[in-house]
Amino acid sequence: MRRGVVLVLLSLLLFPTIVGAKEAASWEQERMYFIMVDRFVDGNPDNNAQVDKDDPKAFHGGDIRGVIEKLDYIESLGFTSVWLTPVFENMPDGYHGYWIKDFYNIDPQFGTKEDLQELVDEAHKRDMKVILDFVVNHVGPKHPWVEERPDWFHDELPIVLWNDQEQVETHWLFDLPDFKTEDPEVKDYLLDAATYWIEETGIDGYRLDTVRHVDKPFWEDFVKAVRAVDPDFYLLAEVFDPDPQYVAEYDDLGFNSITNFTFYDRVSKTMTQKSASVDEIDVAASYAETFFNDPNQMATFLDNHDVERFMHVAELGGAESAERRLRLGLFALYASPGMPIVFQGTENAQKGGADPANRAMTDFPGNEELHEYVTMMNRMREEYPVFATGEQRMIASKDGMAVFERRDGDDVALYAINMNAEDREIEFEVSEVGEDTRLRGLLFSQLVTDKRGTFTIKLAGESANAYIVEESEVNMWTIGLLVIAIPIFLTGLVMWKRRKSAS
Repeated sequence: MRRGVVLVLLSLLLFPTIVGAKEAASWEQERMYFIMVDRFVDGNPDNNAQVDKDDPKAFHGGDIRGVIEKLDYIESLGFTSVWLTPVFENMPDGYHGYWIKDFYNIDPQFGTKEDLQELVDEAHKRDMKVILDFVVNHVGPKHPWVEERPDWFHDELPIVLWNDQEQVETHWLFDLPDFKTEDPEVKDYLLDAATYWIEETGIDGYRLDTVRHVDKPFWEDFVKAVRAVDPDFYLLAEVFDPDPQYVAEYDDLGFNSITNFTFYDRVSKTMTQKSASVDEIDVAASYAETFFNDPNQMATFLDNHDVERFMHVAELGGAESAERRLRLGLFALYASPGMPIVFQGTENAQKGGADPANRAMTDFPGNEELHEYVTMMNRMREEYPVFATGEQRMIASKDGMAVFERRDGDDVALYAINMNAEDREIEFEVSEVGEDTRLRGLLFSQLVTDKRGTFTIKLAGESANAYIVEESEVNMWTIGLLVIAIPIFLTGLVMWKRRKSAS
C-alpha cells in the first residue's frame, strides 16, 4: 500500500499542473469579421442593376447572399461574429450603405429581407452572431426628405471647427443631411426603425456609425429602446477619434463597446513603420486602463473601411516585409486587451490606400498561409480566455523587444514581441510571474524555465510568441517531498525483499 501511495505521489509531482482557464464574458470573447457587403461576394447576379466594376465608387455586386455562402469560410477561420455595413435602401451610388434612403427596406442591390433573415438563421446555426451597421446621424445626399420634411434636419452648414462639439453634432458631415436627433419626431422614427429590425430578424447587435456626431441624450434613449426589446442586445459605438479622454465621454451612455482608435493610432500605425516602437502597445493599454471602464470591452482593429489598409501603410513605411509586419500586427491585436475586429481581406494581406482603394473586392481563395495564422490567433483567444479577460502589464522592454503579462486571477499568460529585424533575447525575474513556474510557448514550441531566478525569452527577428504560465515539473516543494518519499520507498522495497527471501 505504501509503495502504491508513493508512486501516485511521484506521478502527480512530476507532471505539470496547467492553470485552469476562466470562462470569459460573452462579448469580450468574440472575434469579429467585418464585411463591406457590396465588396465581399456576389452571391446573386440577378440583383446587379447598378453594378459597374470599372468605377471604384459604384456598386460591384456583393450582396447578402454572398455573405451566406461564405459563412463556413468565416467560421473556419475561427470568427464568432460578423459585422455588416448598412444593408438598408440607399440613395444612388450608395454602394457602401451609409447613404440611407429608407430605414425600413433592404437595398435591392443587397438582396431582400428574407435574405437577411436567412443570414441570421444560418449564422445562429453555427453559433455565430450578426451585427448590423446602423446610421442615425444622417441620410444620403439629395434625400427628398430635406425638402419634404425640412424640420427633421439641421441647417446646411459644414463642420469647420472639429474641436467644437456643437458643430460636430449639428453641422453636416461631408454634405450629408444631418438629422435633428433632438427632435422628438425624428427620434421616434429612428428608434422605431432600430427596434423593428431586432424584432423582425433576431439580429444580435448594432455597430453605431458616427456616434460623436449625435447628441448624447439621443444615445441614452436609443440604448433604453433597444434594450427594452432585447436586454442582451450588443451595441458597438464608433467614436472616430484617437484621443482616449474624449472617447471616454461616451463610455457611460450604455454601450457595450467603443471602437479603440487609440489602439489603431498608437499600435497599428506604429507597427507599419520601418523602426517600430513595441512600447506603444503598453502606451495604448495604459490609456485604455486609465480612461475606460473596461479595456477588454473596447473594440480593436488594424484597419477598416475608413483608413488605409495595414499592408499599404507598411509598404510605404519601409517595412522590409509588409506581410511579416501584418502577422505581428495581428498578434498584437489578439494578444492585447480588447475585442479583435478583422476587416475582410486582411486575412489575405490585401492592399489598398485611401477610400475607395481600401474597399476592393475580397479575393478567394486568398492567402492560405495567412489564413492559418489568423485561425491560430482565433484559436488562441478561444482556448485561453485570459487573452480576452486579463489585465495587461508590461514586464520587460529592451531594444525593441517587450514582454507583457495578461492576468485574470490565477489565470496567467505572457506574450513577447520582437520588432527588430535581428534575433533578440530579453531577461526578467521569475518573481515577476510567480515562483516555481515555467513558460510554455503556444504559437511554436518553446519551453522557458527558471535559470537562477531568471526567465530568458529568445525570439527571431520580427516574430512573437505567447506563453502559458504553468507550475514547474520539479520545484523546491517537489524536491523536498522526494527527499522524504524516496527513502521511505527504498526502505519499503528492502523490507519487501527480505520478507520474500525469508519465505
